[in-house]
Order: sequence, then C-alpha cells, then structure tokens
Amino acid sequence: MKKSNIFAYIELTKLVDELKVSAETGKLKQRLKSQSAYFNIIEPRYFSEGLVSEWENILSVIKQKGAKTNEEGKVVSNAVSNTIDHLSDKECQILVDKIQTVYAQVKQEFQ
Repeated sequence: MKKSNIFAYIELTKLVDELKVSAETGKLKQRLKSQSAYFNIIEPRYFSEGLVSEWENILSVIKQKGAKTNEEGKVVSNAVSNTIDHLSDKECQILVDKIQTVYAQVKQEFQ
C-alpha cells in the first residue's frame, strides 16, 4: 500500500498546529476560516488509499454550502469560508477532531 505524500504530511502538520492554538483560545471558527486555503491545496490524491475517503469526507463537509455570490453573481466568499460561516462552534470542533484524526494516521505512516 502506498503511503501518503510528504506534501500532505507537511501541510497537515501546519494546519493542525494552527488549529491547536485556536482551540485553546476559543477562536476555532475564526482560525478555521483563516486556514481555509489548506482545504483547497491538500487534495485527496496526496493520501494513501485508506485515507482518501476520509479526507474527501472532510472536504465535502467543509465545502457543502458552496460559494457565496452577490446579486450580480460574483463570488464574494469561497465555498470553504461560506460553509465555515454557517457551522456552529460544536460542528467546527467535530471537523477539527476529524482533521486531527487523519493527521495522526498520516503521521503514523511516516514513522
């Protein structure tokens, strides 16, 4: 079985480190939004076969609301930011827990 790509491991490490700080300060939703680019650059193809579906599930949750557009049809908020705006604090924590679980599994592949 192929391991996850080192890129996924490095980028998930950065993401998880940022989210740990936020969980401790109570600003998880705000930090998720500020780290939203990670959900666009870490693609499922970077993961081992066993983790592809787990990352795809995270992406489907984090992008479920789609992009927010104004009355002229121009995008004013991407799908990730728009979805995070609609998540409760508890939903944000559940999402972060899932991200941390995937990260732990990727980390284990590299040890």
